[in-house]
Order: sequence, then structure tokens, then C-alpha cells
Amino acid sequence: MHNSQAGPVDNRQSKQSTLFTLPLTAVHFTHGFWANTQQTNRTISLIHGYNMLEQAGNFANLRLAAGLAEGSFSGYWFADSDVYKWLEAVGWELGRAADAQLQATAAEAITLVERAQQPDGYLNSYYQFVLPEKRWADLDHGHELYCAGHLIQAAVAFQRGLSDGRLLNVALRFVDHIYELFGPGQREETCGHPEIEMALVELYRLTRDPRHLELAQLFIDRRGQHKMRGHA
Repeated sequence: MHNSQAGPVDNRQSKQSTLFTLPLTAVHFTHGFWANTQQTNRTISLIHGYNMLEQAGNFANLRLAAGLAEGSFSGYWFADSDVYKWLEAVGWELGRAADAQLQATAAEAITLVERAQQPDGYLNSYYQFVLPEKRWADLDHGHELYCAGHLIQAAVAFQRGLSDGRLLNVALRFVDHIYELFGPGQREETCGHPEIEMALVELYRLTRDPRHLELAQLFIDRRGQHKMRGHA
């Protein structure tokens, strides 16, 4: 793996860049506005975010997909993305400073994500529980690749921030599945909501697996070329 001390974007190996990102630990706020904001995020916002995800049913949706609970799906079909956004925020904060309680809470969420993933690598609670027959049927509006992108970014945060590869293993299995469907010579479509492209670029910078950059390039090239389902 590439340098685990990199931040959310790591262009330090780029031959095209003239300005380069700093390592994650290069800057520390010790007092003032940003230090206070970090403290608020750590002690209030992240905990509140977890509670809201539980209250709104985002975690419950993953439990449904994992077969750990019964009930009805809650919220939008892209609800998983909010779990991944929260995990990404936690990953970077834990990379800044350890916190046993926050890490334990995140570990529980990661375990739930692991259990929800299907054997073929697919992961999306809405399509697993509500419309399993419609997987990849509505790329314009389905947000499946969008959610995958946020999963990747959360995985990058935990790997770089904590050298914790559990979520990365989930993301890599999902990306393998996506590559089989949308890689070279396969379905020439792209997601209606841009997101996965930049996530795949950063995944490549972490793994150096050329397939990840190749897939990002394919999705970018297809955008604007009538490669979205339902467009002539």
C-alpha cells in the first residue's frame, strides 16, 4: 500500500502536478477557530451523526440487507452513502487522535457493512432488500455507483488514517464486482450522479492497481457520450 500518512487526496506521485498535498499529520491546530471546530466535531458532531443514522434507519437498512433484522426499509434508496460519509469523517478524525469509544463505534459499523456485503461483492442495502431484481437496472437514478464511491472514500480514510484495512477489503471486493460489469469490453454505462470517478482515482493512488484508474477513466469518458441508460 502507498503511504498511509497521506490525507484524503494524495497527488505526491503525480507527474502532472506542480503543487502537492501534504501528509495527514503535517499540520496541527493547537488553539483558535479550527482547533475548537475539530474538538466540537470530535466530541459532539460525530456522536450526533451516529445517533441520527441510527434514528433515521440507515444502520437498520444494512441490518435488513445482512439478514440481521426484520422490518421495512427507511429513507432514500441511497441511504447507505450517509453511513459511509460518517465513517470517512470518523476515519480521518481517528487518524488525527485516538479515541477508544469512537473507534469501537466505528468498528461496529464496519462489521455491519461487512456482514451486509453479498458473496459476489455487491453492496447496497436498498437493492439487496427492496429491489434485488433491479440491481444495476437504473444507473441514471439508482445511485449504486455513487454509494460505492463513498464506500471507497471511507475505506481510504481508515487505511490511511489508521492502517485499518477492514473497510478497504469490502471496497476492493465491490470494485472487483464493478470492474467485471463495467470494465473494458463490458457495459458502456456510467452513473447519473458523479462520485465514483474521483474515489477510484484515490483508490488507485492507494493500491496502485491499474484497473482502478482504468475504471475511473472509463466512467469519465462515458459521461457526456450518451452512455447513461435511457438516453438515445
